[in-house]
Amino acid sequence: MKIDIMNGGVCFPKGFSAAGVKAGIKASGNLDLALLYSEKSARCFAAFTKNQVQAAPVLHGKEVLSKQNLINAIVVNSGNANACTGEQGYADAVSMAELVESELKLSKHSVLVGSTGVIGHKLPMEKIRATIPELVKNLGTENSELFAKAICTTDTTIKTACVSVQTSVGEIRFGGSCKGSGMIHPNMATMLAYITTDLQLPEDFSTEFRVFVDESFNAITVDGDMSTNDTCIILANGQSGVFLNDLNLTEQADVRHALLGLMKHLALQIVQDGEGATKKIEIEVCGARNKTEATQIAKSIATSNLVKCAFFGEDPNWGRIVSSAGASGVEFSAAKISLYFENVQVVRNGMPLEVPKSQLLEIVKRKEYKISLDLCLGQYKTSVFTCDLSYDYVKINAEYTT
Repeated sequence: MKIDIMNGGVCFPKGFSAAGVKAGIKASGNLDLALLYSEKSARCFAAFTKNQVQAAPVLHGKEVLSKQNLINAIVVNSGNANACTGEQGYADAVSMAELVESELKLSKHSVLVGSTGVIGHKLPMEKIRATIPELVKNLGTENSELFAKAICTTDTTIKTACVSVQTSVGEIRFGGSCKGSGMIHPNMATMLAYITTDLQLPEDFSTEFRVFVDESFNAITVDGDMSTNDTCIILANGQSGVFLNDLNLTEQADVRHALLGLMKHLALQIVQDGEGATKKIEIEVCGARNKTEATQIAKSIATSNLVKCAFFGEDPNWGRIVSSAGASGVEFSAAKISLYFENVQVVRNGMPLEVPKSQLLEIVKRKEYKISLDLCLGQYKTSVFTCDLSYDYVKINAEYTT
């Protein structure tokens, strides 16, 4: 099945509305408070950062979802991560949720919270408290873009997409929005991702969702730094009237393919918008004994500062690539490996081939290209997507809090 990703966002599926307003959290005066709302309680599946330092909204989300998984709304602020803020930070996350619950007349534990921005600063709750009524008042089905703008920090562009699947019993829609540009590394990234669907999903879909996260948002890296706030959530409100398990096997496969395709598309938008990035590179490792080892090597290459600097300098320095693979901790025979820049082979059986430098330079000057490392050990393969490391990345992050 061919997936046609369309322009659109979290309001594309039936029954969802959103809003984005200015609460004065950001010194820039840009949109910084967002709300996603489902008129019918939606089954929620979530994945959070594995960083040992976890922000208050992550802790709050885990607590809420440990009690039940039916959610009506998500309120998100940008400009402040509400991380390393202690008991007060957690109380503020709870307060944000309760303010929305009260304004929308929702039941307790029906609202999740997201935050992104600078770590270690308490939320300006007086500003948020004063703005929640306006946020709720501005809810609309046409506000996918406002929501997407309001969750951004150093992003240079909003990241949204949607997809539709026709089945024998009706249309199913998926919509999504994410933010992320720096501090991007599994699991997951300085990244917030929200997926909506009017499909009804079974309670045991959480395992599949985790696999989809691993193949999308956990398959990208910008700088190797894992955030305190990473969150990926899918809300399924069932308002299409279609239940996944009622579809035939072919249609179920199409639906899964569409959802994964949407998530990958959003994840790649993050790589493309990596702080200061000028290149988007796919690192493919194939011929591995298992997928775990293939992923470990691919991530080792994709996070190497030396490799990423070579990408930025448009230098086809394959030695850095094989060196990073060798430093991954996975055992393989250097005498067996092959390496390709796109379809141009530069290494065979661990030895360099005579390749005209002009051929390689043409490839590395592209904005997007693929590097493939064949271990010649087995049948497993995987890809990790990364970007280059530029002067602007250093400048942006050197001045992040100033």
